Amino acid sequence: MKVVGFDQKILLHHLDFATQKLNEIPIKNMHSLLDEYLMSDIKGTGTRRCAHAIIMKIWWSVEGNHRFIRDHAHHIYPILTKTENQLLHWCMTCLAYPFFKEQVNYLGKHLRMADEVRSRVVLAEMKNLYGDRRRVEVATSAVFSTIKNWNIVKMTSPGVYQMPEKRIEINSSELKNLMVEVLMDHLDTNSVILEMVNNSAIFFPFDYHISTGDLNEKRFTIIKNIRDTIIERNPKIPYSFE
Repeated sequence: MKVVGFDQKILLHHLDFATQKLNEIPIKNMHSLLDEYLMSDIKGTGTRRCAHAIIMKIWWSVEGNHRFIRDHAHHIYPILTKTENQLLHWCMTCLAYPFFKEQVNYLGKHLRMADEVRSRVVLAEMKNLYGDRRRVEVATSAVFSTIKNWNIVKMTSPGVYQMPEKRIEINSSELKNLMVEVLMDHLDTNSVILEMVNNSAIFFPFDYHISTGDLNEKRFTIIKNIRDTIIERNPKIPYSFE
């Protein structure tokens, strides 16, 4: 049975706090510091414990090759705007929680075809992917609550969601490289078509356009043929920064 994991609303400033403290203190000290920070927003011990675990998994307890991406994301965090950091947190949450990534991908597909989407339609798809169980219902609701709080979507009536009037503009080439990494992770591949990246449903809340000039030549190889422009990642080179 597929792991769900994401079962609590997460606020942006919680993720900002975790990002800012990364590499400043030992992880054992971070646990108590984060718990204290969360108390002002989350009174219940059990609820706070769930949020704590999610936040730490997104930025601190990162697994495998995602650590290279996390380190780079942390490196560029201070130079990004507040709105650009929303995409940074979005990307890291997608990497940490496939459930979150699959739900926003499905949501993005629907919002491209219609002006609104009903939560029960999304819940049915998530149950199809993760099983008909209470935990899936809780997690689906938690994702909706999270992205609503981030102003990614707005609820026009109970269980009905729409896009805000304006998408979040992204100009940073560093973030555009990160978006390619996230899509490759989602598709479990080392190569994607450029057009696919520019039209990915995962990034539906963001207004962006990626060109070959935005991509890191050390990390990606560009292959052009008659029909497509292919981005190929060198899996032997960890995600690095200068």
